[in-house]
Amino acid sequence: MKHFLRSLRYLLPYRARLGLAVVCVILIAALWGGGLGMILPGAKILIAPEGLHGWAYNTLTQDRLQVTIVQRVVPAGETVDGEPLSIVIDVVSTESGGRAEKAGLAPTNWIVGIETAPGQREIVRGDVLAGRLARAPHDRELTLLVREASRKTGASKPVTIRPTEAKFTSRILGKVAQWIPEPQDYSGRFVMFLGLLGVLLGMTVLRALFTFTQEYLVGTAIWRGVMDLRCRNYNVVLHLPTTFFSEKGVSDATSRFIQDTNELARGQNTLLGKTLVEPAKAIGTLVLAFSLPGAWKLTLMALVAGPPAFLLIRGFGKKMHKASKRALESWSSMLAILGETLLGIRVVKSYTMEGAERKRFFRVNRQLLRQQNKMERLDAATGPTVESLGICGGVLAAGIAGYMVFNYQMDRDVFLTWMVTLFALFDPVRKLAKVAMRFQQADAAAQRVFELQDTPQETFVPNAPSLARHRESIEFRNVSFRYPGAASEALRNIDLTIRGGGTLAIVGPNGSGKTTLVSLVPRLIDPTEGTVFIDGQDISQVSVRSLRRQIGLVTQDTVIFHATIAENIAYGLRRPKMKNVVEAAQKAFVDEFVQLLPEKYDTMVGEHGATLSGGQRQRIAIARAMLRDPAILIFDEAMSQVDSDSERRIHQVMEEFVKGRTTVMIAHRFATVLAADRIAVLDRGQILDVGTHADLLARCQLYEHLYRTQFVDSGG
Repeated sequence: MKHFLRSLRYLLPYRARLGLAVVCVILIAALWGGGLGMILPGAKILIAPEGLHGWAYNTLTQDRLQVTIVQRVVPAGETVDGEPLSIVIDVVSTESGGRAEKAGLAPTNWIVGIETAPGQREIVRGDVLAGRLARAPHDRELTLLVREASRKTGASKPVTIRPTEAKFTSRILGKVAQWIPEPQDYSGRFVMFLGLLGVLLGMTVLRALFTFTQEYLVGTAIWRGVMDLRCRNYNVVLHLPTTFFSEKGVSDATSRFIQDTNELARGQNTLLGKTLVEPAKAIGTLVLAFSLPGAWKLTLMALVAGPPAFLLIRGFGKKMHKASKRALESWSSMLAILGETLLGIRVVKSYTMEGAERKRFFRVNRQLLRQQNKMERLDAATGPTVESLGICGGVLAAGIAGYMVFNYQMDRDVFLTWMVTLFALFDPVRKLAKVAMRFQQADAAAQRVFELQDTPQETFVPNAPSLARHRESIEFRNVSFRYPGAASEALRNIDLTIRGGGTLAIVGPNGSGKTTLVSLVPRLIDPTEGTVFIDGQDISQVSVRSLRRQIGLVTQDTVIFHATIAENIAYGLRRPKMKNVVEAAQKAFVDEFVQLLPEKYDTMVGEHGATLSGGQRQRIAIARAMLRDPAILIFDEAMSQVDSDSERRIHQVMEEFVKGRTTVMIAHRFATVLAADRIAVLDRGQILDVGTHADLLARCQLYEHLYRTQFVDSGG
């Protein structure tokens, strides 16, 4: 769970919201426990003959005399001291060593009256007598009148006892009974019943209000935290080396931003929603259960299922974590296939590969389905299993409690309340078991999310000096480079110097390392060995921003953003002048097709430049490089998608534009090669030769082969 807990740091800025949510949770728990605590009083009002007041007085009397009593209606004809009896207080049991036992009260006694003054005795009905005993001061002795239950007639005998202080819960119950007017008859309880319904309704409305507030505060805090996390990871991704994406893939990173963070947010919502509310409800229920007279041991017994349930949840959780991680990886694979297919839909259709792509998608989709089915099985099994274990413990404790009730060792009212609290406890416990599964899913997502942050970023020297505008040379000194996970090096022992203001063309077969070599100049990648110098300065020791700002890069795979044409040309400049944008567009022959568009330079291009042709996209990229006014120009097959007429005209502009700028070109066209001052021949990551076209044609066999097969055949 360390990854999931790490994600909670992003919620710290919103701790005020979460603090208010916790207050709401406490109030929800109090209202939940209070509602359960009112169930038995409600039943007493509705059903029991003694009613709420009689029950409260009996409870107080039992606590103060340390006995177990019931009010019993006696058969007609029974008397005491010559007076008829109707309702008596039957002593069921006495607490061992308690005040009743010491005073001489026994389970065979009926309490029938009280001595109001020395020599003055009064026979009192049991329901009235219980009220008088409950209200009697605890600092004075009472003389009770008792009679043996086994006799139908007889005289009473006095028993002197000093009541003790009642328990806190009993005192509260007594105060509630005093606050509520006592009805005169059974039908008068209806008003009390309506009052109880009103209180329960008010508590329910309040609990709903607090639940809404708690969920809203938690939800908004979580999504703000997720927004911060995504922004943080986006900043991290922007500073990751480009080799990360060649190894992991863009779709994998995209999936971590979307599916993984959503899964993480659901886990956080579960933690701060159900995981706060449900334990609070469980605690409120347990407090009520433990506070019931004589029920704490039974409550502990009912909790015996806790350790086995914990071990079970832990085992299920490990399986859930593994299945969830694999499911997220399958999401990433499916996203990659979708991206490849939809971006290459023209190729798919042209080569009639719909069936093959469908099979590839279905295969990954089935892998995802298998993991999701496994997660559903674990999730579905957790709740019933934990609930069954809990019921086993509850049934054991309830059986013992039933034995105590039927043997007068436990008050039946306490038993009923305890049973209600016990079964009310199962619902939050069952929900918490599912919460544990959600945590494991969220932890798997958090692990993938934080892998982005933990990936080593591009290495920058803090407070590095700025690189002055390039003038003299670019030098590769004993440079080698190996891609992560590659079996061999892409570049080996490169020694090459490019004169400032000169033009170097790099030629070689596919896979020889040409793009890798030019990527070292703007530090898109760093050499695994050796050093690149610009004007004698190690570029790894200077400010990357100052380095890249003086480089114009045009790649074969032209990148066009979903923005206007003007914004695409001015990309990378903070406040460009429209005049300069148009000037660069005219030089790169962008203006000639822009003028045919309804909104001219304000025309929005589609995603990835889908509304433009390949040649148009490439001309925009060239205009972008020109507008940057770079000291170093890098062209990676920049003319590959430009028609011959446009290429000829762009070459005319470039001949003027590259003057005074160091230019490096990867070329497959003869015109591009001839425009260079020098040509470097690259093969299998090594430089075979450097020279002019005539020199290389005379002495370099590979260059001659390339010239015959590529340059001439390509129209040079």
